Amino acid sequence: PLPLGYCNVGIVEAIGEGVTEFKIGDRVVSNGHHAEYVCISKNLCAKVPDSVTDNTAIFTVPSSISLQGIRLVQPQIGETVLVIGLGLLGLLTIQILKANGCHVIGIDLDDKKREIAEKMGVKTAPASIDKIQPLISSIGADAVIITASTTSNDPLHLAAQLSRKRGKIVLIGVIG
Repeated sequence: PLPLGYCNVGIVEAIGEGVTEFKIGDRVVSNGHHAEYVCISKNLCAKVPDSVTDNTAIFTVPSSISLQGIRLVQPQIGETVLVIGLGLLGLLTIQILKANGCHVIGIDLDDKKREIAEKMGVKTAPASIDKIQPLISSIGADAVIITASTTSNDPLHLAAQLSRKRGKIVLIGVIG
């Protein structure tokens, strides 16, 4: 069987040899699998402050994935960044980019996902060059972050077509 998920919040039940950062009873977030018990490296775990709920803490891992993609892009205020794929990682990515002062355009085949992104104040389009081109400058997007999960390599082709010369394309999703 394939272990599912990659983020959880729980209570430390046992500690390995040499671990001094945590103690039994600490509430932690980790990128361990979804399970009743997980064994995770101390480097992939963090204490959760008492003021943070489990429902908020659980967003630590996916938010850090989105943030790493954004760090790789190194976007500047006013730059246009396309986000292909508006699932959880995509929605987190657009929120961080907006807070960074970027012009963000969300791309997804799913109307409902685009609707959620639009409620966050982001212009969206289906994965169609004809629909996206009017939303970006004639030179193309400064960066594209692909957060989609698909067996197709279409998101990468789309990113290359919409990116300006020397634009950055970063993949934090999973594609063909």
